[in-house]
Amino acid sequence: MQYYIVKYTRRVQLTGGSTFTVSLPSKWVQRAGLVKGSEIDISEAGITLVLDPRTGEGQQKAKTLSITKDVDDVFLERVLTSIYISYFDILTIKTTKLMEQKIREAVKRFARRVMGVEIFEESSNSIVLQNVLNSDNFTIWNALRRMSLNVETMISDTLQSMKLRDSNMMMNVIERDDEVDRYQWYIFRETKASISMSDNSVYALILSRILERTADHTVNICKILGASEKQSNAAIEKLSDFLEFSLAMYRESMEAFYSKNVDRMNELVEKKQDVYRIKDQILSDPKLKDLPTATAASEEILRIGLYSTDTAELGMDYLLSDVSDFVLK
Repeated sequence: MQYYIVKYTRRVQLTGGSTFTVSLPSKWVQRAGLVKGSEIDISEAGITLVLDPRTGEGQQKAKTLSITKDVDDVFLERVLTSIYISYFDILTIKTTKLMEQKIREAVKRFARRVMGVEIFEESSNSIVLQNVLNSDNFTIWNALRRMSLNVETMISDTLQSMKLRDSNMMMNVIERDDEVDRYQWYIFRETKASISMSDNSVYALILSRILERTADHTVNICKILGASEKQSNAAIEKLSDFLEFSLAMYRESMEAFYSKNVDRMNELVEKKQDVYRIKDQILSDPKLKDLPTATAASEEILRIGLYSTDTAELGMDYLLSDVSDFVLK
């Protein structure tokens, strides 16, 4: 369904001496399925009011995915992820004939990968998924904190695996990337489902994307160095020191974001040139045995440091978003 914006103009009326009223557009009322006595939720976001027609108390949002042809299981999982982000309470996946085993397995893999979705019912040609996670009990800010801790341990374990030359530990970091994705999809979904942005959830969404990309760069470090055996101990030590520097920046950026410390945020932003300088120092070493690998690894480490400065800048935006009077001291 395609949605477009229609602008209505209404005159504010005063009734009863103290109550202000505005009439609703009749076409919108019909599309929303409202009748006399229906209730409407009104969300306040600054000077903007958002109307949400309540068409039934506790009514669940149900969606259906019909598969009428042969589909690739990877493509199916992508489609299911997009539907998950768009939000549903109940999702029915059905086929015109007997559901193939590859489709059934793809749906079950999807249910394991995302947060709060369980298989509710199965038949020969359908699977019903249900969202069982109450977002009131697990807010996007709780998800964001857990996500940031997961990313921190991924970077820390990557650093440890570099020092120990432990390829198994690197592989473990790579496998844990899916957990970070789960949080990012959940935050995306919950933010999209929220009509009002008055709780600043948009900043959680942006930060979750930064965290997801930071995790991806950490995984790339493991893949690059895990496949290389040419680097000397001295080169690995320099790359480890660089990652340790970026990890410290990451930790400081998250702490500054949560504590709303604008001075520390500003200090972090100023470190951007330091990140570039360290990378240049590593690559200018004439003793490097495998320059392409060192270049690729240092670029990924650089990105972790730069994303930390992005977090600091976002923190400043977040801090000042609802402040009318702010004192720098």
